[in-house]
Amino acid sequence: MWDLTRTIAEDMPMHPGKPQPVLTALAEPERDGYGMSDYHFWNHTGTHIDGPRHFVAGAPGLETYPLERFITPARVVRARTGPVTAAMLAAVLGEDFRREAVILATGAGERFGTPAYFDFPVLSEDGARWLVLHETGMLAVDCASVDPVDTADFAIHRVLLGGDCLIIEELAYTPELPDRFQLVALPIKVLGSNGDPARVVGLPL
Repeated sequence: MWDLTRTIAEDMPMHPGKPQPVLTALAEPERDGYGMSDYHFWNHTGTHIDGPRHFVAGAPGLETYPLERFITPARVVRARTGPVTAAMLAAVLGEDFRREAVILATGAGERFGTPAYFDFPVLSEDGARWLVLHETGMLAVDCASVDPVDTADFAIHRVLLGGDCLIIEELAYTPELPDRFQLVALPIKVLGSNGDPARVVGLPL
């Protein structure tokens, strides 16, 4: 198995504008006989899944999706420069590609913990539309977002989520992953969710 999930910690790198997590011990076994903690962080912190309600008014909450949407074969597209266009996706995945998840491996994850982590390639809008047209169930990226950090309109989010393509951001991608594997990405279950932290793992097919 491959663990593809970032550990949530108070000092973890955060997308500009997001607050740092605060993890407070309410009780300690050594002092109180049991352990209990209080966690404060945005639901789009660390490795997480964006649901349509993140940008689409009236969309269903992530908790309403069937479990099979979160357990799916995945294909890796390696792209260290961008934008990643429809033609580039078609060259790797083929025009008959349908329904599987896509992992966009940009190399940004190798820079996690440094300012360079927030400099990463993204999809072009026609690349995002290609994924929707080919019924891609989920796009996962090893960087902070599917849109550039300085985006004003979140165009890629809107195209993907508007086309019911779920998004995993901040994937802890590892180069040992094969080109195709089984992706398991289970979000915590919250009513009316627009996105949730998820434990994401890869399994051999």
